[in-house]
Order: sequence, then structure tokens, then C-alpha cells
Amino acid sequence: MPPLGAGGPCAARRQSLRPLLCLGRATPGAGVHSRGLRPRRIAGGSPRRAGGSRPARARRLSHSYGPPCLRGGPPVTVPAEVHLAEERLQDILKAVVVGARVDEPASRPGGEESVAFSEAGALQPPYEPEALCLLVEHSNSLRQNVDAYATNIDGFGYRFEPAIDFDADGAQEKVADAMALERLAARDAGTLPSGTPLRPTDEEVAAHAEEVRQQARVEKARLESFFDFCCFDSSFVELRRRTRHDLEVTGNAYWEVLRDGKGDIARFVYVPSYTVRLLPLDKEAVEVRERVRISAVSFDTVTTRRRLRRYIQVQGNERVYFKSFGDSRVISRLTGRAFQDVAALKAADSSDGPATELIHFAIHSPRSPYGIPRWVGTLLSVLGSRQMEEVNYLYFNNKSVPPLALLVSGGRLSDASVPRIERFIEENIKGKANFHKILILEADGTGTGDGGRAKIELRPLTDAQQQDALFQAYDARNIDKVGSAFRLPPLLRGDGRDFNRSVAEAQLRFAEDQVFQPERDEFDFLLNRKVLADMGVRFWRFRSQTTATRDPERMTEMVERLVRVGVLTPEEGRQLAGDIFHREFRKIGDDWVRRPLTLTLAGIQTGVEDLKPRKDKDSLLSEAKRLVGLREELRAEEERLAQGRLALARRYMDTEHVPVPREEFDTWFSARES
Repeated sequence: MPPLGAGGPCAARRQSLRPLLCLGRATPGAGVHSRGLRPRRIAGGSPRRAGGSRPARARRLSHSYGPPCLRGGPPVTVPAEVHLAEERLQDILKAVVVGARVDEPASRPGGEESVAFSEAGALQPPYEPEALCLLVEHSNSLRQNVDAYATNIDGFGYRFEPAIDFDADGAQEKVADAMALERLAARDAGTLPSGTPLRPTDEEVAAHAEEVRQQARVEKARLESFFDFCCFDSSFVELRRRTRHDLEVTGNAYWEVLRDGKGDIARFVYVPSYTVRLLPLDKEAVEVRERVRISAVSFDTVTTRRRLRRYIQVQGNERVYFKSFGDSRVISRLTGRAFQDVAALKAADSSDGPATELIHFAIHSPRSPYGIPRWVGTLLSVLGSRQMEEVNYLYFNNKSVPPLALLVSGGRLSDASVPRIERFIEENIKGKANFHKILILEADGTGTGDGGRAKIELRPLTDAQQQDALFQAYDARNIDKVGSAFRLPPLLRGDGRDFNRSVAEAQLRFAEDQVFQPERDEFDFLLNRKVLADMGVRFWRFRSQTTATRDPERMTEMVERLVRVGVLTPEEGRQLAGDIFHREFRKIGDDWVRRPLTLTLAGIQTGVEDLKPRKDKDSLLSEAKRLVGLREELRAEEERLAQGRLALARRYMDTEHVPVPREEFDTWFSARES
């Protein structure tokens, strides 16, 4: 193990890691501002002389991107316990060189990029992004957690959900509400024609619904085509996975947004997070035009004033500036200066061009505009596991206890015996062909009291040898600490030992509900709020696909039972089946899919239900005619039933026959005629 001194091949790397991995960014010459502390030895320095020596310089905790005191306030006084713990922590972190004992191409000396960032006036991140990347590469517990996030949050694809489902019940009411909100916004803006009612009529709603239905179909085709080709060399899902990896490793991730000649978004480009730094917020606010939603299917453009930020990327000797997403100013990509228009930019430097936009994803930190990875609190656990791995690895090259000892007493081996024994062991004992060969040892007696007989003893030393790796319990505890920082159960980190089905399902359900789905919702909101709104998408919402954490067979059986008893309609059952199989089933426009299956089967048995699709179901006039016809059929059926009941009553009515003489019967009619 090379000494961690000032020289050596990794000295430059240590210098780049020292001030950037240490909490608080205290320099070796600084100290914590404290009161009542006795002089003590400073880590990395010489002991203080007793008597007459000056106390150590006061050390202050400085903000990561501000003056020595917090936001210009008074210096923070730290208790003695915090002082000692912080100083010990800095001693540990300063002595760590990631990859110093492993030949790693990524462990190259750094520092040139840091100088370039400082010269450009960029804000210094709380932790060096490239050092965080190296920690993940050399850690035995971080990569599996990061991969679990990238796979379960961003790896299952996406779909587009309609803002208004025109095939569902109540679509006409939603269209009417959207039209009313649009007219209300137009009235507030003074653009609504006089005499126009706020609530549209049924004819206007029907005509507008058919129009927006066609527009929504065209818009979805445009969306699918855009997201299929929005990246140059990868899919949109792969772009999201890379973004999630950067976000969890360094706390920050970036997309470069390219626009076409019309100003529309054309491509997304992945930008490595370790190459980008933030510049301070501009002092002057800038007018920004944003689209805000006023109804389910319409936007309005508003103008606000905001302080925006620029970004700088350094790769080798190249510097490129970016502007914030939505910034309408013309920014130089070589100098970062703002110009009035592109002509003024070209007049200043013909080789220059306007800067493109950058979308910044970050894990929020209250003390820095940069994001901070969620695992940074377990930094010592990560470093300790790395040291443990190196100790166990070096055992094989630096093993100090041999498996066998040759003990000679009462004599000595001749000078020729030792090299002969070594040669025999190397050449004639190894391998199965020499399994039964015998080693003969000879020693000369020294004339001792036991007759000058020499004793030779072969004693095994396997009990003193290390039989297994060291610090296994410590390493297991560190792995659990890192996993708890990500809030992931062991099953998702690749540890499938001692789990049954119920425990595995409970762990997956917890991770889905408490970790993965909130992260998907946050990403979907950002994409809908920024990207899709900028593209003018009105009728569709971006939605990340989820994994089926429940048993598909159990879900299928549950949906089948609910549809059979009439709790769910067939259309709702098909929607749930789409979530189970991760595919979108085609729409069925018949009426029977919107009614419980029990009512449909009852109508088929009585011969009343007509299962043929009605082409004019959307016409109000045809619906009215159908209802009138149905009423007439019901009235005719009631009359038929009444006649049947009357005939049945007459058939079974008891009649009385009274015989009347002929003469008397004739007198009845003759009397009436007279």
C-alpha cells in the first residue's frame, strides 16, 4: 500500500478529493470556531509544544458557495463534541483515495476542469460529481440500488392518457365545461364577442366535441412519432434510465433541448452531469412567456418576470454555455454573454452561435442550488466497505502465515538440503501425477545428550490462517445502511435469501407505493408542465408505465368475478386488463360494454336487447327517435297485455243461464218497438 504522502501517482487525485468530499469544505489550515477547547494535535500536522505555544487558528464552517460565514451572517459556534467528530471525519476522508490500489482508467489526475469552472464563475458543488461517480464504480452496494431505481421508475416505458375520453360517459359534459372555461377566460381578457353566452348550447357542444376528437387523434399520432425519434442514438426510455442514473449518483441530471427552425422542440440530448456546473442567478429579471392551462384542453400564454440561470459545460479544453429552459434571450454559447438578437451575436464573433437550452433535474438540497444524492449520508459506510474489500483482496498477495512449518531440533539441515527441498516441493509434489511421492528429509546431528539424533517435525499452521474474509458483519451492516438510504428492501437490491412469496410481494408493494410511484409522478408532472406545455399538447398527458407488483393470475380472477357479478362493466374490465398486460386494447364502441354483463345477458334471454352497433348513436335526433319508438313499443305491449288479461278473465268467468219461454221473450222486443 503506497503511503498517502504528498507525492506518489495519486497525489493530484487526493488533492482533488480532499476539499470536495469533506463536509463543510474546511481547508487543512482552517479550524472550527470554538470556545474553551484545549490545544490538541491537528490531524495531518505536528504536535503542539507545551507551554508558550500559540493555540490553533480558529476554524469556521463556511457555506459551500458563499462567504466564510453562512450567507454573510456571524460565524457559527460549534460545540466541542461536534468539533471533535468533524475533525475526525475530515481526517478519514482526506486519507481516502478512491481507486488508488486498483488500476482503474477513471482514476486519472484531475483539477484542470475545476480551474476552468472557477475561472468561468461557476458555483462550486457541495460534493465533487466525478468523485461521486468513482465512489459508485468502486462500491459494492451503491450500483444495485441505483439500477433498481432506474429499472423500476423509468424502465417500463410510457403511455399517453387522454385529457378527455371522448368514448366515455360524461364526455359531452366535460367538453361543455371546457368551452365554458375558455369563454370565461376570453371574457376576462376582453376578447369574448358581445352577446355570447358563457354556457354553450347542446348543438355547439356536439359540433365542438367532434372537432376536438379529430384534433386529439392527430395530436396523439404526432406525439408518438416525436417520442419515438426524440433522441439521436437511443430510445426515450434509455434516456430516462441514464438521467435517473446521474440523478441518483450525483444528485443532478441534465437534458439539452434542441429546437428546429420554427422554434419547436426537436431533440433531447443527454449531458453527463459531472461536466456541467451552475452559474449564479442573473441579477436582472427577464420576461418569460409561459403556457398555463385554463381548461382541460386549452392553454393561455402569460408573461412573467423571473431571474434565470445559465450553465457551463467543460470537456477537455472546450467550454460551452447553456441557458435555462424557456429562456428567450440570445446567449452566446462561447462566452455566455446575452445579446439583443442573433445578428448582434454574429457581429461580435462570426464563429459564435446562440446557446441551447438545458433542463436541470435535481434532488432538492436546502443549502445548495445543486442536488445532493440521497446516499451521501452513508458516505463513511461506502468508504468503509471499500477499505474492507481492499484488506481482504490484499490478503491473497500478502499472506503472512504459511500452511506448513518444518521444525528441526537436535541438529541442523545441510546447506544443500534447503534448496533441494524447495525444488522438490515446486517440481515433484504439485499435481495428481505426484500425489504418492515421498519427501525424504536429512539432518546432521550436533552431538547433543540424546545421542546426537536430530528431530524433524512437520507441523501444520492452518489453525492460524485466515479461513474467511474479515469484517463480514460490518460489511453487511453497511450494505443495509445504504439500502435504507434508498428505502429499498433487500429483494430489490439483489438479495433473495430467506424470502417467501408473501414477504416478497409485501416488499415489492411497499417499494412501488412509497418509493417508485412518487418518483414517477414527479417526473411526469415536470414533463407535462414544461415539455408538453411548450409543445402545445392539449389533449394528452404523459404517463409512466408501472410494473405489475400484484399477482397477474389473482388480478385476472378478481376482474373476472367483478365483471360477472355486475360490479364492473366490460369496458372497465378491459381497462384493468390493459394494466395487467401492459398494453392498450382497442376501443369497442358498442353499448353493451358500458352496461353490467348481467343486464346484457338478461336482455338477450328476453329478446329485447339488440347487440348490433348503432352507427348513429352520437346523433341526438336519432336517440330521440329511438326513445319515442321504445315508448310506443312499451305502450303497445301494455295494451296487448291488458287485452290478454281481459280475454283470460272472460274465459274463466262463471255465467248463469235462465230459460225464458218463447212468448215472453218475444214480448220483450215487441214492447220495446211499441
